[in-house]
Order: sequence, then C-alpha cells, then structure tokens
Amino acid sequence: MTIIFRPPPAELSLNDQLRREAGYEVEGLARTLKRFSANPSIEVRFGEVFETATLYAKADIVLRDLATGEIELFEVKSGTSAKDEYINDLAFQCFAATECGQKVTRAHLITLDNSYVFDGELDPESLLRINDETEAVMDRIDAIGQQAKDALALIAGPEPKVALTDYCKPNKLDCLAIRRTFPDIPEYNVSHLFNAGSKKLNSLLANGILNISDIPSHFKLTDRESLIVEVERSGLPKIDIETIRGELGELKYPLNFLDYESFNPAVPKFVKTRPYQQMVFQYSLHTIDEFGGELKHSYHLSRNDGRHPTEEIAERLFEDLNGRVGTVLIWSEGFETKRNDEIGEMYQEFAAFFAELNGAVYDLRKIFSRRLYMHPGFRGRDSIKKVLPVLCQHLTYEGKPIADGLTASIKWFHMATGRCTAEESETIYRDLSDYCHLDTLAMVEIYKHLISL
Repeated sequence: MTIIFRPPPAELSLNDQLRREAGYEVEGLARTLKRFSANPSIEVRFGEVFETATLYAKADIVLRDLATGEIELFEVKSGTSAKDEYINDLAFQCFAATECGQKVTRAHLITLDNSYVFDGELDPESLLRINDETEAVMDRIDAIGQQAKDALALIAGPEPKVALTDYCKPNKLDCLAIRRTFPDIPEYNVSHLFNAGSKKLNSLLANGILNISDIPSHFKLTDRESLIVEVERSGLPKIDIETIRGELGELKYPLNFLDYESFNPAVPKFVKTRPYQQMVFQYSLHTIDEFGGELKHSYHLSRNDGRHPTEEIAERLFEDLNGRVGTVLIWSEGFETKRNDEIGEMYQEFAAFFAELNGAVYDLRKIFSRRLYMHPGFRGRDSIKKVLPVLCQHLTYEGKPIADGLTASIKWFHMATGRCTAEESETIYRDLSDYCHLDTLAMVEIYKHLISL
C-alpha cells in the first residue's frame, strides 16, 4: 500500500494572515476599475472556475465577449511587478480554461504601481496597473500543460524516493520532503553555509556530508567559508580584538543606540507613502553621553490618534538628538539609513537633521558580518538574535509577547487601525515598547562586551 504524506494543516501565521488580507484588498480594488464597469456587450465575472476531471483553476476576473463567447483573463496580484511565478499562475488558468473549451484571447496581470503616492484619497485607477501578458503566457502554455501531466503521473504513481540534493531552493534542507526522509539532519548544517543550487552545496550533499565540521580539508572554500568551518571544528571563538578596539575607539560621544520599527502595507494607508513603503511608527534610543556615563533611554511609539505616525517620529527624534548626534549605533545600517532618507524626503524641514544622522551611523552588526568576532554559538549568522544570547546571556527575546520585528509591525497595525479593544491596545502598546527597548539595550550590552575585550 502506498501512503501519501500530507502534513497537517497549519494555523496561519500573522504574516500569512496579513498577506492574505492584502491579496483580498487589492482584488477588491481591482473589481472597481473602470475596465470592469457595466457594458452591454461584455459580461464580467469574478472568481470564475474552470474545472475538468483533473484540473481546477479559479480566475480572479473574466471578461466574456457576448457576441463571440471569447474571454480575457485577469489575475490580480498584490505584488508590484510581473513576477515569473505570477505569469505561470496566469498561464495555468489559460490552460485550464482552454481545456474546458473556452477560447482565451488575452491574458492580463493586475499589479500595484509602486510609484503611486497616497494623497489621502485612494485612487485605484492610479494605484493599479493592468499588464498585458498574453505573449508571455502563450509562450509557456505547452510547458504548463506538460507539467500538469507530469504532476498527475507523479500523484498516481508510488511515492518518489527523495535524495538530499532534491531540496527545494527556498527552504533548502528544511524542505518538508527532505526532513521527512532524513529526520536526523542537524539543525545547523552545510546548507546554512552555501547558497541553494550551488555546486559546493550539491557536491557535499551528494556525498552525504551534512555537518559543517565534516567538510573535507581539501574542499575548496573562500576565506569567509574557511573561517566559519574553522570555528565550527574547533568549537572556539575567533576574535580580532585589535581591529575591534580600533574601530570602537574612534566612535564619538554621545553614543546613541537607535532602532526603528515600521509597517509597510501593500495598499498605502498614510499620506506621502507608496505601496510597501516602510513607515516608521516607533523608535527606541539608548544614550551614553560620555565615557563611563549613565545610560539614558527615550522612545516614542505612535498610537495613530490623528497625526501622521512618521511626522511624530521625526519631531520627537529631533527633540532627542538635535545637536547631540555624536555617533548613531544601529544594527544593519541599510534599514535605518533608508528610513532616514525617506523621512527627510517626506518632511523637508527635517531633511538636514536626518542626513546628519546618516553621516554619523556606525553599524555594530559589521563587527560580526565582517567576521571580526566569530563564535560557534552564532551558527554562522550575525543577526542580533543570534549574537545576543551568546554574548549577553542575561538578556533574551525568548518568552516575550512580541519577539520579532514582523510581529511588532503587524500588532501595531492592528492596534492603530482599531481592530483591538482598548485593553488589548494597551497590552500591545506595552509589549511594543518593551520589544523595541530590548533591541537598543541589546546593542548597548553587546557594545559593552566588545569594549571589555
């Protein structure tokens, strides 16, 4: 008897829920486009199903010419470009429709226009783009048909044998099929060191090598890879104390440890923002004014109670830091510096201030990403949540109601848009404050550890 493995249905994560909501919201806006308004010669159908004994496809929007019976298909996506996977979805719908005896004349993707800036009144005609993808879809119809046949044959046959090299690229060795076939794969393994699809990873897996410490000494590695393997084999940290001391010794007081939290909805909800633009709603700031000085903390968290959240952030941070910029320590400069650029662009009166902040940035993460400080406990990573529990065991994110940035942004959105009771909102406010406070306190404690070397 053949047993087909079906993982139990998982509860949707907060992120999956948000993505689903975004998809429904964009589809709802698409239905209001003038293209789909009443027309005596055209029938508009939403969510039309094309089904055979072996195929099932549901089209978001179908236009049917009442005179000829020919149809046009429209697939609505909450992305901002015609991704390859979107075109494949559309091509499968066209294939299924054709198998059902329909004549498809055109195929379109509807996506968000990321140049659209919300001015307070949402305009779906400007927010959404209709992209004619007929040519691209027709070019892959035959391939889609063959893939459908192959999939049906696979389902009908015995359960396929899976090799380590059959991993799926997004999840690598965390792929469900791989984990089921090879349940003893170590949590930290060679797939964390090499890119999916790389010759190095595939070569190691083909030879059954999973542990980083088991990589043969003759195996060709880059300098970075060699350092990671060396630390894993020895079980000992590797620290360039001289370079670390030199860099940290050049930082100018006051030292300001800064962290932002932001939210980036698909459909913009706040004026002066674009689709998926990160909008800062919170910051935490720990400050040391002078060597050996007292640690101070300030913060601001918008409640979205009438003012633009980012304007609140700009004003409060200006009050906290204007004339006292010194060095701004952050973790992963690309995020915070980009937000500073955007805030300065949105509020020109603060443009010079946020440019000054960016000029004073020191990225504490680079101590670890440049391999100046390596520890087997980091597992080859350099995120603050990997570094902190190794260097500062008295601080932890574990057990916190909000323990990651994604949860923080979604919880804030729920609070700020009235989805919660007053009591729930107060709990979220407190949890958000605690989480962001921990982010900057973690940087302070890591910095103290580094200067003590």
